[in-house]
Amino acid sequence: MSAKDFEFAVHLTDTMEWNMTREDFEFMIELEPEGCLVLFWNSERAGIATAISYDQVGWVGSVIVTENYRRKGGGSLLVKYATEYLTSRGVKTIGLYSYLDRIPFYAKQCFRPYSEFLALKGRGFSSSTEAPVKEADRDDIRQIINLDRLCFGGSRSKVLEPLLVDPENLCFVCKESDQILGFAAAKVSDETSEIGPLVCRPGRDDIAVDLLKANLGRLRTCEVFLCVPEKESRILGLLTHHGFKQDFRLAGMFRGTPVISDYIYVPESLERG
Repeated sequence: MSAKDFEFAVHLTDTMEWNMTREDFEFMIELEPEGCLVLFWNSERAGIATAISYDQVGWVGSVIVTENYRRKGGGSLLVKYATEYLTSRGVKTIGLYSYLDRIPFYAKQCFRPYSEFLALKGRGFSSSTEAPVKEADRDDIRQIINLDRLCFGGSRSKVLEPLLVDPENLCFVCKESDQILGFAAAKVSDETSEIGPLVCRPGRDDIAVDLLKANLGRLRTCEVFLCVPEKESRILGLLTHHGFKQDFRLAGMFRGTPVISDYIYVPESLERG
């Protein structure tokens, strides 16, 4: 993919109401230029996919083929090239998020489901917190990246550092004895902000809830999107109590050894894991 493909990529993702922008694809190319792919059918653009590597873990996202060229093998070709690229980068485990009706398609590409996720939308709200939550500063970045690596299985510093240093975004942490027990970030825009990643040490859903409250308290003027594992009942209870509605359901899927930890986790994005 190159800059001349951005208009096509945005138009194509708009057909799925993914709300992606030119800036999203600029960011992906900056992160992983050889992992951003465009499918051509003869001389016509017919689809896109993105792939990003984090040490031995990789992620595939934004796989979509134009309606005219579906059911002709284009989607399988995009996934094939994306996975081969990640493997060439030393990746051992590849993840993605799939709509539930697309699970059989990815199963044919050797991906196996491990958990369901609920994509939710709502508006921010004010609520009190009990945990010692504070806004993150630059001195916290290294600990945040290290905690995220323990949960995710690979270093996502190339994604997290730009997110954390952007003054428009939010990030809150909870510390105990100067050690970070959890953090939650949000990518902020005027219309729809996205919370993620959120990572908390195992068994600390109380901290996860307070970190979410801290972010949502600052996002009262816009719509908020996030994707939550179905098993995180306490987080889901908080959000539904405050009017968040399910937009759609997804399955997390892995090819290779599953990267599944006991950490409490909300994805950074559906494209990057």
